[in-house]
Amino acid sequence: MNAHHASLGRRTLEEIRQKRAAERISKASSGLDLTKAPIPNDVQGMKKSESENRLSEVDISGLVSQLKDLQKKNAELEENNQMLSVELQAKEAEHETLQTRFNDLEQNTVPSLRKALKDVAMEKDAAVVAREDLSAQLRMLKKRLKEAEDEQYRAEEDAAALRAELNSMQQQLISNSFSGINAMGSSPDQVQALENELARLKSELQQESSLRQQERQQLAEEQARVSALTSEKQELEERLTAMSKRSSEVASEKGMRKEFSVEDKEKLEKQLHDMAVAVERLENSRQKLLMEIDNQSSEIERLFEENSNLSSSYQEAMNTAKQWENQVKIS
Repeated sequence: MNAHHASLGRRTLEEIRQKRAAERISKASSGLDLTKAPIPNDVQGMKKSESENRLSEVDISGLVSQLKDLQKKNAELEENNQMLSVELQAKEAEHETLQTRFNDLEQNTVPSLRKALKDVAMEKDAAVVAREDLSAQLRMLKKRLKEAEDEQYRAEEDAAALRAELNSMQQQLISNSFSGINAMGSSPDQVQALENELARLKSELQQESSLRQQERQQLAEEQARVSALTSEKQELEERLTAMSKRSSEVASEKGMRKEFSVEDKEKLEKQLHDMAVAVERLENSRQKLLMEIDNQSSEIERLFEENSNLSSSYQEAMNTAKQWENQVKIS
């Protein structure tokens, strides 16, 4: 639009200059004889003199007045033309600046933004793969914890059966000790049977203690693995947060939509929340299992102590029986 106005101003200025040149040539060639000079459309109302060779003074003054008006209009048009030229130059300079900036963006900024978006997409894919791997590891950990819980339940049942058997053996040992004192003839076989039974019980207790120790070590390993998975999950959350922020910044600079849509972000946050809940649930199960193992260890220690006391009582009963037997032989 500005270029059109400038072109129109130049054209008008050129027409005015041509008219002024024609008027000067006409005045120089014929002086006051203006019959051959081209008459503008504005002076068509003027009358020719009767001789058609000279103009009256009134016509000359009118022509001079019109010439002054034309000069004034010419000056105004020249001023307007200069203003339009200045404005045109400013617009051209602005256009050159915008073109330079556009070229700079196209050559420098746009490739870097495309590369940044590509890097963000690659990091997003890597984060998704890491998240899937973490989910698989969590599923495996759930399975192993389930197996550990089942093993713990079986250990509790075995410990209960072992306690019942120890109580039965303790009662049997006490009754056999008194019967051995009263009846010396059959005591050696019973004593040997009791010693064998005690040895068997000690062996079973040692096996149970070894199993509890292995389970405790396994739970410690699982605890370390849960801690590692928790740290990895936290790191993954931080990476996803950073990538989301970086993607938002890159997309806003380029004027494009975000790399992560709102729906993807909500899905990712929900999955991370579910993972956090699963890890917390696994942590609670691990704590419960550790408490059960501690209780089992305390129970095993108590059983060892009872077994030791039972062995001491048995040994005292045997010593008393031998003393009575010696006294019977002497008497």
